[in-house]
Amino acid sequence: MRMFQRRFVLRAGVLALVLIALWAIAIGPEPPARITISPEELVRAVTIQRDSLIDLCLIERVDPNGHDAQGRTPLLIATSQEDWKTARRLLDAGAVVDLADKSGFTPVMAAAMHGELEMFRLLLARSTNFHPEKPCADGQDLLAFALDGGNPEIITTVLQRLPQAREWTASARRALARALQAGKKDEIQLLLSKHAMPATPEGKTVPFLAYAIASSNVSLFSTLLNCGADPNTVLPSRCDKDFLALLPNGLRSYIEDDRNVTLLMLAAGLGQVDYLRALVEAGANRTRLTTRNKMSALDVAAETGHWRSSQILLGSGPAPDKLRIEISLTMQQVALLKDGVPIYHARCSTGRSGYSTKRGEFVITNKERNHRSTIYHVEMPYFMRLSCLDFGMHAGYVPNYPASHGCIRLPEDTARKFFSEIPVGTLVSVQ
Repeated sequence: MRMFQRRFVLRAGVLALVLIALWAIAIGPEPPARITISPEELVRAVTIQRDSLIDLCLIERVDPNGHDAQGRTPLLIATSQEDWKTARRLLDAGAVVDLADKSGFTPVMAAAMHGELEMFRLLLARSTNFHPEKPCADGQDLLAFALDGGNPEIITTVLQRLPQAREWTASARRALARALQAGKKDEIQLLLSKHAMPATPEGKTVPFLAYAIASSNVSLFSTLLNCGADPNTVLPSRCDKDFLALLPNGLRSYIEDDRNVTLLMLAAGLGQVDYLRALVEAGANRTRLTTRNKMSALDVAAETGHWRSSQILLGSGPAPDKLRIEISLTMQQVALLKDGVPIYHARCSTGRSGYSTKRGEFVITNKERNHRSTIYHVEMPYFMRLSCLDFGMHAGYVPNYPASHGCIRLPEDTARKFFSEIPVGTLVSVQ
């Protein structure tokens, strides 16, 4: 009986405790429900710059890589608004740096556009898919935005990160023009090294270096050449009209009618000896030929009458005040002058009527001991060609009157003397 009473009391106690617990739950407050915040709310909070809502989103670990209707992420919105504090918090929360909006605009571009160096470096360090050459829908690329921002360190960093390219973009041309104006040789050199094609002014086909030669712009020419511009640059098949207008008629016709015209040919045809010498020293190819007429720079110099250019291209030739030959068509005489003083005279025979010998100043461009004319099929011993043209000096019959087909005939002993003693490149004046 006692055992039964004890069990009854124990069960009654347990039941009472259960009832008390149920009563406490019934009358007590409900536990708070967990708040759910969407990534779109974080986008909106950053857009309207509501710090308290941003704080709540970050505390609740909302995905920081949501986007609005334009595809803008919170990080892109913050950097676009120059809200650098929020941008750093978003990066710490896991925002992806390389996400662009629908137009292709990225947070890195935004930082560059505003010239914010610290944020630009931070974004660049966290980028895993960095393509500085990739443009937005409107054609603007990272370099363009960096130039807009004006921070020199950002500009240099972008230039260093640019990949090798064949063609020049509008922003690269703009950067080059800026560097040329400011005399920033490191940037000029960097830009030239990044591009296979020569640099041209905006909207033009003719390279800067050619414009510098044609317009006698010494500063531009020297800067470009010293910064690595290719001395073997070739003019385009169709040149800009304003460039052609800078050239004399004779040279202009050569350039318009032929292809593969080099800067060396241009300088030779203009008689720009300083530019010509600089191009040769920089490694310009003197033996290169044009496509149609097979002309070398030496041929161009000869055809346009620039004997000083011919001497540079030959790589030899005494100064005229030291050694030269003078030929008188009237007197039918030849004189050798040394240090300005005639030291030798001889008779000569020049072109007869209908075959007049060319007047002007020429240089001996090559010698041939046993030359035979391919036109008249006659022997021309000790032949010395003048300025790559179709005439020269050689041994032959010398009457007391003009009798040749345009060449300058010399007595054999005179021809032999000149052939052995007069070097290639010597000036020959025919008057």
